[in-house]
Amino acid sequence: MSLIGRWLMQAKPSFRERMGRLAARLDWLSCAERLELDLDPRPEYGWPMLRQAYVAKRLGLPGYTAIEFGVAGGNGLLAMEAHARRIEAATGVRIDVVGFDTGEGLPYSDDSRDHAYAWSRGDFVMDVERLLDRLTTARLVLGNVADTVRPAVHDLSSPVGFLSFDLDFYSATKNALALFDAPPAAFMPRVTCYFDDVIGGVELAYTHFAGELLAIVDFNANHPDIKIDRGLGVQRARPALWLQKLYVAHLFRHPLYSVRAVPSADLSLK
Repeated sequence: MSLIGRWLMQAKPSFRERMGRLAARLDWLSCAERLELDLDPRPEYGWPMLRQAYVAKRLGLPGYTAIEFGVAGGNGLLAMEAHARRIEAATGVRIDVVGFDTGEGLPYSDDSRDHAYAWSRGDFVMDVERLLDRLTTARLVLGNVADTVRPAVHDLSSPVGFLSFDLDFYSATKNALALFDAPPAAFMPRVTCYFDDVIGGVELAYTHFAGELLAIVDFNANHPDIKIDRGLGVQRARPALWLQKLYVAHLFRHPLYSVRAVPSADLSLK
């Protein structure tokens, strides 16, 4: 990390935010430093995307795919697209960005596991044409994820390395997780996953018996060779509240699973 980056990391949060944004505008900070300081939109996407780029490079992969399930207005997908450009410039690893959404907002659900008390039909509707005009490299896949995810995964030009799940419902998240039914070559050996709806206030009442958390439980129960779990201990490396929403899917049967992908320096965190 540069001298400016180290100085900002040690500064008080309010001062770090003001000076960090100035330093970013003046291009004094690297891509990694900007993400460490939370200076770019959606660091919960950018930081794990950068770490996966490092892993891809160590595995000899020229690139990987980052996917957002639940695009809504598109701000997250646009941020993912911007992160991909900066990370590729910094690392040489290409990141293909794909978003999945119905385009019509949330459907009606009478499944009690879908947290119907928190959402209404039509929430998060998308202005499709406006979003398509704003996107530059990302691909948008429209339709019910139950119908679109399996064929789309087979059409990807690079293995999946990062997934964001913001589908709100148990049923939709379960359908999105069906992408892991594709052959192991469609993925990196460990896929970083961001689940948006696993932490919230008392009124949301998230538990492991409904919503995204139940979808993860059911997936693990039915996939002996792939397991999804929270990235335990990762807050020691990067303290941030959103890290509690970061999970990792381990594909234990992947041919590259046991290939060394952690540099010696990272072991100092033990």
